[in-house]
Amino acid sequence: MGKAGDEPPGPPLSWIGVEQIRQAVPWLRRGAPVALYSSPLARTSQSAALLGEALGLPVKIESDLKEWHRTERLYQVNERSARWLRQWLDGGEPCAAAVGHASPLLSIIRTALFLPQFCWWQGNDPERLVLDTCDRFEPAMGSLFEIVFEPDTVTARCLHHPRPRIIHYSRRKGMRRSFGRPTMNGQNRMVCRPNYGRLIGCPAL
Repeated sequence: MGKAGDEPPGPPLSWIGVEQIRQAVPWLRRGAPVALYSSPLARTSQSAALLGEALGLPVKIESDLKEWHRTERLYQVNERSARWLRQWLDGGEPCAAAVGHASPLLSIIRTALFLPQFCWWQGNDPERLVLDTCDRFEPAMGSLFEIVFEPDTVTARCLHHPRPRIIHYSRRKGMRRSFGRPTMNGQNRMVCRPNYGRLIGCPAL
C-alpha cells in the first residue's frame, strides 16, 4: 500500500517529479531567487534539494508549507500559509522560491491577492475538483507560479506547467493527466489586484 500524501514523510519523489524539476530549473533561474524554502514532506524536500543543487542554494525547511492534512480545517491551512507569507515578507529577501503542495500554495496566492479562500475540491473529496473559483488558477504537480509585490499592486502569474501535466494521484485510478472538468471561463494565467495590504496599513505588504 502506498504512503498517504498528507502523512509524514509521505511518498518519495517519483521519476516524473524528477523530470518536472528538470523542466522547472530554467524558469526559476530567470527569477534569480536568493532563498529556497520547502515543505518538510519527502517529495517536496527532495524536489527542493534538486533545485537547490541546480541553483546553488541551501534548502530551508518550513513546517507551515506542509500538505493539507486530513485533520485540518481549511482555515487552519490558510492561517499557517498566511503566517509563512508574512514572515517571509518581513525578512526582506528580494526573491525566494517555495516548494510545497497545491492547497497551501494556492492559499498563499489568494492571501497575497486578498481573494476569498475556497476549498478546491467538493466535500473534501480530492477526486471532485472545483476550479471555478474567483482566481481560476489551476495548480498542478510541478507547476510554477510567481507573486510580485509592488507598492500599489500584487500580481500572481502562472509561469509554467510541466509536460506531462499531472494533476492528481489516486490510489484507485493512478496518475490523472487532466482536470475532471474545464473551468467555465478558462484558466487564469495572471491576476493583478490592488495591494490591499498597503491600503490597510500592513507594512510588510
